Amino acid sequence: MDDNVVPALNPRRWHALPVVLTGSFLSFLDFFIVNIALPVIRRDLTASPAQLQLIVAAYGIGFGVSLITGGRVGDMFGRKRVFLIGVGAFTIASALCGLALTPEMLIASRALQGVTAALMTPQVLAIIRVEFTREEQPFAIGLYGASMGFASIAAQLVGGPLVGLDIFGSSWRSVFLINIPIGLAAIVVGMRTIKESRSLRRSPLDFLGIGLASLVLFFLIYPIVQGRESDWPLWSFVMVALVPPLMTAFIAHERNFLRSGGLPLIALHLFGNGTISLGLMVSFLFYSGGAVFFVILTVFFQEGFGLSPAATGLMFLPFALGFAAASSSSAAIARRIGMRVINLGTVFMMVGLLGIIEFARAAAASPENALLQHGILTMLFLVYGVGQGFAQPALINLVVGSNGTTSEDAGSAAGIFLTVIHSSMALGVASIGDVFFWALGGSSTKASYLDALSKAFMCNLSLLVATFMIVLWFPKLARGLTRATAAS
Repeated sequence: MDDNVVPALNPRRWHALPVVLTGSFLSFLDFFIVNIALPVIRRDLTASPAQLQLIVAAYGIGFGVSLITGGRVGDMFGRKRVFLIGVGAFTIASALCGLALTPEMLIASRALQGVTAALMTPQVLAIIRVEFTREEQPFAIGLYGASMGFASIAAQLVGGPLVGLDIFGSSWRSVFLINIPIGLAAIVVGMRTIKESRSLRRSPLDFLGIGLASLVLFFLIYPIVQGRESDWPLWSFVMVALVPPLMTAFIAHERNFLRSGGLPLIALHLFGNGTISLGLMVSFLFYSGGAVFFVILTVFFQEGFGLSPAATGLMFLPFALGFAAASSSSAAIARRIGMRVINLGTVFMMVGLLGIIEFARAAAASPENALLQHGILTMLFLVYGVGQGFAQPALINLVVGSNGTTSEDAGSAAGIFLTVIHSSMALGVASIGDVFFWALGGSSTKASYLDALSKAFMCNLSLLVATFMIVLWFPKLARGLTRATAAS
């Protein structure tokens, strides 16, 4: 029986959907948009390079270590309530970021912003999971995937002009202050349109589980984010080595908590479903190359070829158009070919990446004219965007919309999925970013940037090939994983 306080479908659910999607859009927008403003922040606050890195990392760490907790809190105390509280807290944290007077104030405010983003973001998928019928969910989740993609694009297209326009002398502060009117509007409309839902099963909050889960994720994410910048000191390896025993302790505690009648932080039975476990593995591979694609190209265009932030953003416009067109039709295609839409999308992405790699290798012979051939890049970005638009919504639905997740566990499933996404993006930025800067070798010539781009994107290509192969054999692999889990 589904223990949820949702006696009937919300008649305003389609009006509520844009409001809840605003939460996911803002949380992912602020993951990317700060990169555009970093040079100005450094000059204005006289921040050190290490402080700049922490300005970026603090949000990611706060976000990553709090996602699972945010999902379970919504299940327990009401998804609408927690979502609206999260949006309000995120708005306040954004204001604190925009008003920061020192690097330390900005770092602390960014960490708070990440924690509050983790409070509202899991509720988005959970609300979709419980308020929409199974027939409606693929389309609604497709829009969720589109909101994530548009957030990464908007960070480039909007962030640069916001900093450059210097509205009322706000300079870099505007990339944070813009969240205030959006957040306030989301709260007002959300109070009227979103319907409350929660698990009927009452249980005290699992504080020890929260602590152990936060330690596991912090010890995993922090060394990935900060290790390279600190030249991989001993502490980074020690922290990673402590992850397995901490994870073992967390799982043992969760099982004991469940046996004692409590509601665990993570619904462990979800991992007994091969579709969910394998879907999380595919998601990890797919998203490992997602964030670093934009990071590398931003560095490539701005530092390698001297483009302004605004001009760099415009270079991504073809990707945005392709993504918008494909994501809007992904659900309809999935109804015809099922999860093969993910294979279709990865093929488009692989073709786009191969084209970019070959373009970079060919252009290295005449780097001064490389961007004059931007019509070629335009087509390649368009193809890559179409591929991601096809694959991303279907991949999200594969995990969160799985038959193995009940509405009672919607928040927990969303929190696990988003944690996997965030961890994979952090790992991808760190590891593939290492390849890019290693290949660059301290050189600042256009040819060296083109060579580094091609080498780094070969890593992205290998991740897409692995994603394609697993999805190709997904049903058989998922059944085998389910049987193996049940046997153990």
